[in-house]
Amino acid sequence: MKLSSINYKSVIARPDLLAQIIGIDDSSDTCFQDMDKLIRSDQGAVSFVLRAANSALYSRGKHIKIIPHAISLLGINIIRSLATLSISRAIFTQNKNALFQQHVWQHSLLTALACQQICLEMNEIHLSEEAFVAGLLHDIGKVLLYQNCPDDYPAILDYAQEQYCSCAEAEQKFLGINHIEIGKQAVLEWNLPKHFADYSGANLDVLMPDENDNKVVRFLAIANSLIKNMGFGARNLDIAERRIKLVNLGASDSLCEMLLEDVFLQKLMQNDIYLFSL
Repeated sequence: MKLSSINYKSVIARPDLLAQIIGIDDSSDTCFQDMDKLIRSDQGAVSFVLRAANSALYSRGKHIKIIPHAISLLGINIIRSLATLSISRAIFTQNKNALFQQHVWQHSLLTALACQQICLEMNEIHLSEEAFVAGLLHDIGKVLLYQNCPDDYPAILDYAQEQYCSCAEAEQKFLGINHIEIGKQAVLEWNLPKHFADYSGANLDVLMPDENDNKVVRFLAIANSLIKNMGFGARNLDIAERRIKLVNLGASDSLCEMLLEDVFLQKLMQNDIYLFSL
């Protein structure tokens, strides 16, 4: 299979909407109005954003009936994350295969939440929403491969699980191409901000020196490894093996302690956003 043979519109009806939502400049005088207009152009996004905004996580005891109220109360960056989540959920949940749902969609969603929490733990609050969106979209290449090769991709997921190899290795073996290459190209095809290729087009198992200098990419790699090796994306490793992988990606001892506690995953899976998105 060649990169040029992939149908990048096979999983998303309006890539322009995703690109415009992600690309809104939060310093613009019209950012609130622009976001309101974009979200209201998609009824699914409207419903999801209002439902999330009224959850215990965000509502602060106030009933939110309209998108402008949600934006003014929560801020442009949180609303951007929720709108992106709505679109991502529509993309990932088209496929009802149980293995795909666990190892691609649940993996992506938990990675997004974990990446966000790592930002907060590392006092990088200003990066938390970017990190959340990065986590949601980092495996978009797998969705495109599944949609373009629906008869072959389930066997590739099975092979990766059985042989304890990465999905990228299994994809390369069977298709001659992998989701990392496709994810990088999707950023171009969908006109997403170019730096999103750092998220969907990177081998997060082994970061290059320049990638390691990018905090969002580093936190994403740590979150990806953590969730994958808890059984969402790969086999479930024991704590000692998980720790080694996290340390190799630059996680400190204190960060490892927090991430490897059983309660960390439990809290992610009890998060309203996670529960809404299944």
